Amino acid sequence: MNVRAIITSLALILVLSPVVLTAAPALAGITANADSAETVMNNPAGMARLQKSTGYLNPLIIYMNSKDETSTSTGSVQGKTATDDSLMALPGMYYAYPLGDTWAVGIGTYSAMGLGATFDDDWAGRYLVQNWSLVFVGVAPSVSYRINEKLSVGGSLPVMYSRYTLEKAVVNDPPTDPDGKFELVADGWGVGWMFGILYEFTESTRLGFNYRSKVSATVEGKPDYSGLTASREALLNTYGSLNKDISLTTSTPQVVNLGIYHEFESGLSFSLDGVWVDFSEYGMEDVTIGDTEVNTASVKCQDVWAAILGVDYRLTPRWTITSGAFYVSSPMKKEDRTASMRLDRMYGGGLGFEYNYWKDWTVAIDLTYIQFGDQEYNSPTIPAIGEVKGKYTTNYGILLGIGLKF
Repeated sequence: MNVRAIITSLALILVLSPVVLTAAPALAGITANADSAETVMNNPAGMARLQKSTGYLNPLIIYMNSKDETSTSTGSVQGKTATDDSLMALPGMYYAYPLGDTWAVGIGTYSAMGLGATFDDDWAGRYLVQNWSLVFVGVAPSVSYRINEKLSVGGSLPVMYSRYTLEKAVVNDPPTDPDGKFELVADGWGVGWMFGILYEFTESTRLGFNYRSKVSATVEGKPDYSGLTASREALLNTYGSLNKDISLTTSTPQVVNLGIYHEFESGLSFSLDGVWVDFSEYGMEDVTIGDTEVNTASVKCQDVWAAILGVDYRLTPRWTITSGAFYVSSPMKKEDRTASMRLDRMYGGGLGFEYNYWKDWTVAIDLTYIQFGDQEYNSPTIPAIGEVKGKYTTNYGILLGIGLKF
């Protein structure tokens, strides 16, 4: 069994959404740094600090390594392990433009964010899930206004596209026949809002606050069945489930960020961010296929708290060493995890550098290590297989951030 986490921009980006995966170790400085165009998404009030038009490109390369161990209560599968390596890349583009001394506008893209998983066709929990993903992509036009020399406010309207996909095996009638297959693709649109505040005590010290609303989208789609026996197909058709549209509500949760930034005369600077995510309202639903019905049920999640510390040191006018560390509480209780949704607590740290090579052009490169936890779970009982139990014995990611500020 090969289990591959497809966390399309890591579980972290979902949990800390709408935090942007900037080219900064461990996502440090997301609320109050406001020193380049990524503030369009992290805290739109920070655009008021920018003296001229500025852009930020940050392609990211993500490596993930996991080893999963699975067993069943009936003993049909005992201690079966699977190791997987995966590599993916994500784009990022942000732009801010001052309109005089008080107003600024900007726009930024949400990279694909969400999560999911893919399993081999013969794995023990194939009737629960074989492949699933929930992805959000979008764009956010933003505006900021400087009230006075210390206080700025900003807002944006994130427009989000949501796409949910699910594939799973279907027990046929009779069960001795090869499995059938269920596939669902559902999508929809949603709009939210964001509000930020930036207070500059001095040129070197500032406090930031950012709130982003829940963004919900109702996604609809018609499932596609294949490989069903005539009797199984007739049973689903008799009860009206075979050609029934499926509607689900997906959403990114509301998020509150509070952060502080300070730079010392020595060239040392630090940032500290606290994040609360209303993850208990995260819009994820599971689809189950019974003998005669196809049902949906909400996945149980809990609120998340995160802390992010960043420490940088300016070696010379051109070179800066950057570092960061973070911790994110678990979005799910152990007893609520499922084969398709099994998030755990996360932590990590990173190190990098910035080099100002020409005028306002700066390149930033860093590496961040992310530990995703064992994500242990027990599934409901599956006919002829029993309860499926699984956990990761290895489960980490390495994020290479490459940023270009201009």
